[in-house]
Amino acid sequence: MRAFGEWPPAARAVAAVTASSLFMVLVAWATLIGPDQVFTGPGPRPGPGSVRTESCIPLPVETNADGTTTVVIPDDAGERDYCDPPQQGVQDYRDFVEQNPPPLWVRVLVTAFLIALLAVVGGGVLWLVVALVRTTLSRRGESERVDVGFTVLDEPDRVAAEVVGDADEQDALLRDGDARNAIVAAWHRFEVQGERAGVPRHASETSSEYALRILDLADADTGPVARLAELYREARFSDHAITEEHRTEALEMLAAIRHSLGVRA
Repeated sequence: MRAFGEWPPAARAVAAVTASSLFMVLVAWATLIGPDQVFTGPGPRPGPGSVRTESCIPLPVETNADGTTTVVIPDDAGERDYCDPPQQGVQDYRDFVEQNPPPLWVRVLVTAFLIALLAVVGGGVLWLVVALVRTTLSRRGESERVDVGFTVLDEPDRVAAEVVGDADEQDALLRDGDARNAIVAAWHRFEVQGERAGVPRHASETSSEYALRILDLADADTGPVARLAELYREARFSDHAITEEHRTEALEMLAAIRHSLGVRA
């Protein structure tokens, strides 16, 4: 596998499909002509420039009027080194194959095999096309996301405007009901403000991480943000009582955050 380590996935797939197709073609060819012909067939016809290595004299062959041939035994056959003529030629094998077709079950098997081969090759080609299309669309989508990232330069302003503009609703949540639940609800309000500003929450982000990213994007004052986050964690996860002093401090931290964003908003 290391030999293909530097090949792209598409090239590896093409090489695998090509090798499999060639192997199947060879198997189909061997099935068609028969195993005995693969290993013991007459082989290729000698070329015109081939040189015989026989050291004997071929026996003369006469052609009769009806087209048949007859081997003539010379008178000096016992004195000279004669060779018998070949029993069969390439044409004889071809005639034998044409006159003796393979059984029906062999033809059915070969046809089914060829259909399966075509299906595999077609499926491989279709898979390659789909993979190339997906890769092209993925790269195009990444390019578009990069372009959008450069054009969305007003996100900080939109987030700041939402945080400041949502002050009444957020303060109302913080003043209503139990102090513990009010602080948690007020912190979660940052999620609504971020969504309204067009900055969605990432799937891997917690509520705290998302709110902190929203406030950092708007360039809010880090001191009040850190203290309000600490109050949220205390109200959300601690067992001790959350008093009105905590609620009052949370209101003060919210006011400080909005004040730091007031000029931009």
